[in-house]
Amino acid sequence: MRSITINISQEPSYEMSEAMNVLRTNVSYSGEGVKLVAITSVDENAGKSVISFEMMRNYANAGLKTLLIDADLRKSVFSARHGATVDDGLPFTGLADVLSGKGEINDAVYKTNIPNAYVLPVGNYVLNPTPLFSGKLFSAMLDVLKKAFDFIIIDTPPLGRVIDAAIIAPNCSGVIIVVGANEVDYRQVNDAKNQLLRVGANVLGCVLNKVGQENTRYGGKYKYYSKYGSEYRY
Repeated sequence: MRSITINISQEPSYEMSEAMNVLRTNVSYSGEGVKLVAITSVDENAGKSVISFEMMRNYANAGLKTLLIDADLRKSVFSARHGATVDDGLPFTGLADVLSGKGEINDAVYKTNIPNAYVLPVGNYVLNPTPLFSGKLFSAMLDVLKKAFDFIIIDTPPLGRVIDAAIIAPNCSGVIIVVGANEVDYRQVNDAKNQLLRVGANVLGCVLNKVGQENTRYGGKYKYYSKYGSEYRY
């Protein structure tokens, strides 16, 4: 297996760590067999990629063999944000390469310098990635990966921009919507939730991001609202 080095010099704040602990606990109580979760948002800049990364780190720190799949094939921020470099110096092979038949999954999953944490990056960009998620190869790939990892997180594009997340979500155990505080209204979030429900996705709940941003790092405090108790509080 190839390896990748990512910048982890800046540790999350105490508030972030505790919020991720709460999120992991809530997901664990969302039903049996929830081990493959998609993360999406209503619009750009809600912080879904930050949530995805911190979830990966939290699950890995808990001793679970965790994989982060970067499925935002149109606008990935992973490599740039985390200074990701492949240790063997060769070009990235990633998700787009696997789904387009130009790469093998064994060459596209990377062991990171975070114990128990693995990454399947974007790889080489494609002009129209949507059909790649509709094919049988994508669901077959996920079936293989579910056998190899304890928990899998898929960072998907925003629902308000492209349809990719709605195609990916039904292949997952559940989906979480990340919402930036005061950035979208209730109707937009409700529309996103209903779109996911229409395609048969299991909406686990919502993460409210950028709450008290001025006092914390990594985009602020986080709140998690599940479908249990008060339904979908935004």
